[in-house]
Amino acid sequence: MTEDAEKLEKGETEAAQTEGASKEEETGALAEPPRPSYREMLSSPLGYVFNVRMLRRVVQIVFFLGINAYVMVSLFGGQQFVAFWTEFSHILPSIPILAPLQGPAAILAGSFDTLQREFSSGLFPFFTIGAMMIILTVIGRTACAWACPIGTIQDFATLPKRNKIRPAPSTEEEMRRVKAYIFIIVMFLVVWVGISRWTGTSDMLTAALGPFAVAAFDPFNPAYILFVALPNIISQHLWPVSLDTLWYILQWGWFLGQFVFVIVVVMASVWFPRWFCRWLCPAGWIYGVFSKDALIGIGRNPAKCTPETCNVCEAACPMNIRIRRYPYQHMHSPDCIMCLECKSHCPNKAIVVRFS
Repeated sequence: MTEDAEKLEKGETEAAQTEGASKEEETGALAEPPRPSYREMLSSPLGYVFNVRMLRRVVQIVFFLGINAYVMVSLFGGQQFVAFWTEFSHILPSIPILAPLQGPAAILAGSFDTLQREFSSGLFPFFTIGAMMIILTVIGRTACAWACPIGTIQDFATLPKRNKIRPAPSTEEEMRRVKAYIFIIVMFLVVWVGISRWTGTSDMLTAALGPFAVAAFDPFNPAYILFVALPNIISQHLWPVSLDTLWYILQWGWFLGQFVFVIVVVMASVWFPRWFCRWLCPAGWIYGVFSKDALIGIGRNPAKCTPETCNVCEAACPMNIRIRRYPYQHMHSPDCIMCLECKSHCPNKAIVVRFS
């Protein structure tokens, strides 16, 4: 009787675990990653400060300032800082991020923005594509997590809010397809404009496309809006500085809608980590095509990983990747940006960086 009761109790426990796992698969609900307690922070203050997460924040800030380094000159007179990034741009003029070179303070540009302008000019971007492919096939989308200014803004907007909204896997998969559709539309328009320049019929087409003629994604590109369109508004003395000048907003025209869109991107990131990168960024889609099988990637130690009972890595992932679905050796996900949040939060230290 005792043995039968133990078997029955064990069976009920396993059924409850199976039911809970199936419910998680249906809803996509994930437990939030545990935060370090104050006792842990006090016992190892250096380990809390000097870790991968803090290192990434510092690198993000440095790249955020470096991409628009001429701001440093106007504010602090940082000529040496600008000189360093200028030399860097001579070696690598574009990197796989989302950043336009047309900004008055810009030094570095994103590969996707360069592709748009070269195609629409009737040129084939051999160097840009070559450099982009080499970077992405070696280190993957690391630049998206460590250097992209729009990713940095979203990451810092996410920090105050602990509980995040994470869609179910099926919903997430459908939403990720939107950026692929945007990429196809953008590339079609810029190639169309480039071909029209060859044939000498570009005047009518560029007039019809208007702001979509040179770089079709610019009107919806948060980086272009912040680093190109906004400085233009300020230079035209149309930025309100008091209640008396608040009516300047009425003269913004198309920029008013763009500015509201940027605010939505930042505010929504509080609850949806990197939602723009996951669902709307066409640059992220093309970068993911080449970075899926990158030389450097994320793997899991099967001796330490407990995927049946632990989902901390998935809960910590800002890209909402189902990490446990991938092989232990290498996570071949085009959406992985190598932010290493999963490695930082893993309680078993099972996440490792591997060469594949």
